[in-house]
Order: sequence, then structure tokens, then C-alpha cells
Amino acid sequence: MKRREFLKTSAVAGAAAACGTQLSLAQEKDGVAGNMPKLTPPPKPAELNLCLQWWAIPGAEIKEKLDFLEANGFAAVEIPSGDWPIKNCDALIDAMKGRKLFIATACGPSDFSHAEPEKREAEVQRFLPIIEALGKMKSVGLIICPARGKLSEPGFLTGKELRKDFVENTGKRLAEHAAKHGTSIVLEPLRRNETPFLRQVADGARMAADIGPGATVMGDFWHMALEETSFMGAFICAGKLLTHVHIAGLKERIIPGVHPEVDVYVDGFKGLKLLGYRGAVSFEGGWPKDPADPKKDLPQEEKIRLIRNMVRLLREQWAMA
Repeated sequence: MKRREFLKTSAVAGAAAACGTQLSLAQEKDGVAGNMPKLTPPPKPAELNLCLQWWAIPGAEIKEKLDFLEANGFAAVEIPSGDWPIKNCDALIDAMKGRKLFIATACGPSDFSHAEPEKREAEVQRFLPIIEALGKMKSVGLIICPARGKLSEPGFLTGKELRKDFVENTGKRLAEHAAKHGTSIVLEPLRRNETPFLRQVADGARMAADIGPGATVMGDFWHMALEETSFMGAFICAGKLLTHVHIAGLKERIIPGVHPEVDVYVDGFKGLKLLGYRGAVSFEGGWPKDPADPKKDLPQEEKIRLIRNMVRLLREQWAMA
């Protein structure tokens, strides 16, 4: 199915979702099922499952970080990619026992745009053991950005070549491996200054549907603010393929709430509620700079205050949606 047809189909589903139904994108061989998407009521109401990336959580040890999350209203944790999940798999599983937290995703750099097949194969092999560790942790999945920087330059694939190779080869193999281990790859659309390839949630959903089982998509409010015309519409286009959400300030890529007049997510939260979304909404950004000394790191007490302020702001806006 062509992108225009996919968007048209998603628009129909969006209208139905506005009436209280849910878009269900069937992952068949050719993507979205038939001429019309199946529409079913959300099986459960949506939940705001707030999440922090590992680096942003106060504390030095695993237990200390998880204690902070539980004490401050978080439901999930987003861990680093690379060797971290492999080295810390058993320790994190043990530390999670008896808690109501879940492991959302692992986030780290990825790039499958190299023209040399050996480099793309090396990237696949690098991620296979990470996926296995995430499956053991019962994580939602591994965030993948298929390409960064410029395409169609010497040493890199064109956009069409990359999409074909990722859907039929590299991405499909990773997704199949993920499905085998009970997890997924989570495609992340980026903004135009970071990639020319995958920039809208609908395109990510289309690609995930083409790949098949084990492939899902996410939305990032920071990227979506530049690339999408509607937060709600973008999420609805993904339907049940949406498994993760990143959130940051909309004026600066910092923790939400520093600019409350701009950091408004109600439209997006409406879309998540219409879908019955129960995945994580995870902060990915930075800390505000001290105008007097931009290179100076914020005190830990101020970071904790900002985290609690973000939780309050997002809960208020979720209630408004």
C-alpha cells in the first residue's frame, strides 16, 4: 500500500476514533488489512504511565533509582542500549521483583544507512544480543532509528534503497528475532535536522506494518512538534502499533514544565486516550541551563524539583484531555 493510501485509511480510522473507537492495524503480509481498518472499542482505558530515562533518575545504584521512581509516581523505566542491558540484565530483573514498575524500552544510537552490506550486517549483529536481554527483562522493545544524517551521499544508501533493505532484510531480521524473544523493535521518527528518512509517525507505522510481527512504532513530542500537524492525529495514525512515547519541552528540548505556556500536550494525550494507550510516556531531553553559568550542572535538589513539577504538569494535562 502506498503512503497516500495508508494516510487516507488512517484518516478514516481517526474519525472513528473520535467517536470513541480504536484503530486496529492488522499486521498482515501487505500491511494494513483490506480496504478499511478494523475498528474495535479499546479493551481497557488508557493510562498515563510516566517514565524516566536511566541517566535522568537520581541515584547511583539500580535499587536507589527504582526506589525514586516508585516514590515519585513513575510506572516505568527506560534503560540505555549498547552493552548495558546485557551486563545488567540479571541485576535489573532481581531489583524489579515485587515492584509495580515495568521496563519500557532501551534507547541508544543506531544506523542502517551505510551502502556497504558488511556495515549494515555488523549493526544487525550488534543488536541481536541486546534484543535477547530485553526479551528476558520483558521489555517493550529496542528503539531503532534506521538512519541519521544525510542519505544519497557517497557511502550511503538512497532513501528508497534503505527502506527496501530495512523492511526486507535488516529491520525484518531484527523484528523476527525480537518477536521470538517476546519483545519488539520500536521505530522512532526523528525531525528533519536529524534525518531525511523517517520523520512522521504514520510513515513509521507503515514501515512497521510492512515489516510484520516484532516491529512497532513510537512518537516523540519534540520531533512531532516540527514534523506533524496534529499530535492527536499522528498518534491515531499509528493505532495499536504505537508502543512508546517520548516527551520533552516544546520550546527547548528540556524537561517539560520549565516553559508551561508552551509545554502543552493535551491534544496528544487525547489521541493516546482514544487509542486506549497503556505504554510509557518517557522524558527524553536535558536540564535547563543556569543563565549565570551555562556550563554548570544543576544541583540534584533542583533536578528532583523539576522532575516532580513535570509529573504534576503532565497529570494535570492528562486529566484535561
